[in-house]
Amino acid sequence: MPRPVEVLERIAASDDAVFAFDANDLIVLWNKGCERLLGRAAYQALGRRCYDVLCGRDVYGNQYCSAHCPVVTQARNHPEQKLHPFLLDVTAPGGRMRRVSVTPFAIPGGRPELATIVHVVREPESAASPLEKELAAASSRLEEGPSRRQRPARIEALSHREKEILRKLAEGLSTGAIAEALFISPVTVRNHVARILAKLGVHTKLAAVAFAYQHELVGPEHPSLPTLPPIPSARTRSR
Repeated sequence: MPRPVEVLERIAASDDAVFAFDANDLIVLWNKGCERLLGRAAYQALGRRCYDVLCGRDVYGNQYCSAHCPVVTQARNHPEQKLHPFLLDVTAPGGRMRRVSVTPFAIPGGRPELATIVHVVREPESAASPLEKELAAASSRLEEGPSRRQRPARIEALSHREKEILRKLAEGLSTGAIAEALFISPVTVRNHVARILAKLGVHTKLAAVAFAYQHELVGPEHPSLPTLPPIPSARTRSR
């Protein structure tokens, strides 16, 4: 399993309920928070299409989750438009419906149609978490950044080594793994990362990785989110 970028690892390990799906609408991340809130183990969700797992409906009872999801359509066909939170009634174990608040984010994947869609899920009355605010801030900075004419100049400002480290970040390597792969110290990697963030005009590794995908510094073949291994069933664990 590829080692995720540190900020994406935080998404996976967060106490927030977070799931993500790829360009084929297949769920690639379903963390512990999602297991607790939605009542489904990761092995019941990973590798399945998100709309087949959630079977979500809007507050009026209309089918919302489908192969023609409006959130996915907007994220992939109109990436310049901001995604907004929405309420969703999802199917819980036993067939009952549960209302949750969903905040969507898109992590670019080389081309808009390859974006990985992240959903942060919480109780409707709950306030946005620090993670949710961080993702929103990162998305806003990408949307409100310098003009397209200025952006290539930021890429050219990166040294060969900095581009190399940015690609390693996007491949899912941690600071230690990058240091080992490039035969440099972790301190040197952290210094390079700090310079990368400054030159790109972003404040988090998440935003830097998104920038790399947007400007094709990273090919779409690289994973943008970790794929978590299936959790063994109770029958398997008892053997």
